[in-house]
Amino acid sequence: MHDGSGRILVQGLTKRFGAITAVDNLSFSVGPGSVTGFLGPNGAGKTTTLRMLLGLVTPNAGSSTINGQPFGRLGNPARVVGAVLEAQGFHPGRTARNHLRVYSAAMGVPDQRADQVLELVGLGSAARRAVGGFSLGMKQRLALATALLGDTQVLVLDE
Repeated sequence: MHDGSGRILVQGLTKRFGAITAVDNLSFSVGPGSVTGFLGPNGAGKTTTLRMLLGLVTPNAGSSTINGQPFGRLGNPARVVGAVLEAQGFHPGRTARNHLRVYSAAMGVPDQRADQVLELVGLGSAARRAVGGFSLGMKQRLALATALLGDTQVLVLDE
């Protein structure tokens, strides 16, 4: 069981891709209620670090936990951690509301939460529009709405 704190702990995280070391022995902690950012040039390992934190990339060494557990061991991870990474996939024919309802069903979140987060990100008036007609900015806001859907303790945003 996770400790419910919202704390992130990264210890000795290392990731190599062949001869390239993307992340080298990185350690940090982020306390509940903190806002923390990574700064660095392209290729500095920022995205790789976030992907390791979310269990999408396996580190060569080290560990990361959220609420005292690796991401993959959180009971319903989408209710603990909301994430927006660089690549977002939206079905172009699905409405914004229906996009969120697919995720809300998987998370066990009431359908009305979709309308709440659409309003929160300024897409309430576009709820019934097909995502394929959205501008890049609207798609970014829909991605943020998806991350906020689970009313999570931790929000991980990349770019």
